[in-house]
Amino acid sequence: MSAAAAANSNPIEWALRVCQSTAFAIHGVLGIAEPFTGCVQGAFRDLHGGMPNWFWPVAGVLLWTVAVLNFSSRDAVILAAQAYICAFHMGGFFYHVRLGHHPAVGLAPAVFAVLAVVVVAIRTSSPLAALLGWVACTGVAYGLSRILVKPPPATGNEPLLQPQ
Repeated sequence: MSAAAAANSNPIEWALRVCQSTAFAIHGVLGIAEPFTGCVQGAFRDLHGGMPNWFWPVAGVLLWTVAVLNFSSRDAVILAAQAYICAFHMGGFFYHVRLGHHPAVGLAPAVFAVLAVVVVAIRTSSPLAALLGWVACTGVAYGLSRILVKPPPATGNEPLLQPQ
């Protein structure tokens, strides 16, 4: 049996992708509805519009796309979907950090990045490749968070002198 065939028959890997895609189908609805409901930004206490208005519906469509592509018969498509999952959800971690939330809040989206690492490790039979991919995706996520996420405005309670 080839490595690709073995990866496709791994029940744990399959179950992890089912969990991912189920969550993304639900979260895609939240992203698409966000411009009309404000429920995501309200739940995250992002009352200053930390993300561009176009982000949430685009993210919703991409999550739906990844939810479907996650069941492709082509390994490269599934690995690309896992890379997106990892980068997107590490971006969720950095979103919370940029908004000034406790870093533990960012662990919720980071769980999906961990699932992606496990899926890639099983699918490629290389935990090292999976971990290197996580590092690369985390770097991309950090860079995009610096571009896309607007920190909350100053409240006026900050000290005048910042430590260097």
